[in-house]
Amino acid sequence: MKLQIIFFKKKFIYYALAFIVFATMLTFFLLIKNKSLSTFNIVTDSKMLQVDLTGDGIKDILYIKTETDKYYIQINSQDKSYYLEPSKKVNTVGNYYAQWPMRLTLMDITRNNIPEIFTQASINNKAIQHVFLWNSEKFDDIFCSNNNILGFVDSKNNKTPKFLSGNIKDGKMTFISYIFIKNSLKSFDYNYDDNYMGKNTITNFINLMTSFPLSELNISKELFSYDLSGNDISLLSDLSNKKIYFNFQDAVFKDYNWDKQGGVSEIIWTLNFKGTIAKDLKDIKNYTIELILKPSPKVDGISTLKISSISIK
Repeated sequence: MKLQIIFFKKKFIYYALAFIVFATMLTFFLLIKNKSLSTFNIVTDSKMLQVDLTGDGIKDILYIKTETDKYYIQINSQDKSYYLEPSKKVNTVGNYYAQWPMRLTLMDITRNNIPEIFTQASINNKAIQHVFLWNSEKFDDIFCSNNNILGFVDSKNNKTPKFLSGNIKDGKMTFISYIFIKNSLKSFDYNYDDNYMGKNTITNFINLMTSFPLSELNISKELFSYDLSGNDISLLSDLSNKKIYFNFQDAVFKDYNWDKQGGVSEIIWTLNFKGTIAKDLKDIKNYTIELILKPSPKVDGISTLKISSISIK
């Protein structure tokens, strides 16, 4: 009888240990998953991040501050301080506006385990982009543009990472693709299809948002996935019912999930809008909308990326 009791206790311990290991692995997976969704940092005020930006294995302090309506970025690495100095053509990373906050993205497109620093902001209500690269001595401004879209393709898989700078104007979106070669970004030609990385879907979504407020919100099947929840749709209905006028400002996207063949299975887009309340035109706020796009079931052998999730920050 005693032997049976002892055996039962050991068996229970094995199950308990197995459960703890499983729970730990699940928690780790969820943390990694959540981390991948928070790549883009919105800077509404002074902010500090801790991350290794110089490749020495020690976390540096990236400090963003606002002064005289401008953003300034400083990096403290051990006993040295570095300022991100934009190119002489544009001597700022952007002006500070509450309705158009800076967005900062850290992405290792060089695959050297040191993330590059991508900034998006505005100057006199015009978009401005910068890319800063650590050259072992300082941070170089290797890219500057007035485009209003940043994108990252093949960001975490086994293909060559690509950086895209794009622009949406007059209802159309265009891209220029770059890869990193010898400490600089080189553009290359690429024949994009109509909905590359959800291009047409996002363009039509922006057109929908900028047509608010609507007397009745019509959800087009061309934009949204069949599994989009009613709660997500209600978020858009609430914004329309609040009589808000939206102006698109800028956006950033990246692929963050792939299928077994290496094809993109999920893309996250973060869109930045200025919203004005109809009843009080002085009530201007920033609205950041995060969308997840997934391939829809194939029709005639063609799969289209559609919106499967909506969240508003």
